[in-house]
Amino acid sequence: MATRTEHTSLFAYEEVAKILCMYPQNLRQWVSSRKFPHLKIAANVRFTRDRIDQYIHSTLVEPTESIISSRLLKLEDYSKEEKYA
Repeated sequence: MATRTEHTSLFAYEEVAKILCMYPQNLRQWVSSRKFPHLKIAANVRFTRDRIDQYIHSTLVEPTESIISSRLLKLEDYSKEEKYA
């Protein structure tokens, strides 16, 4: 297997699985069921860094507004208590 250089933009199963912290077998299942974007070059499946990054960003879970607001309110109440103590 060739060593990776900074300019190489295609990744194999094992490399992508390592990036995503998953087993290569699970990634193969995702590819076979078309749940993960990939390139098919002859008999080889490869992945682009751009699509890997897009997948990672698509899994981001944002906090709900109510949690943020309630924590901010608690901080404001805490600050008021310190002023009067």
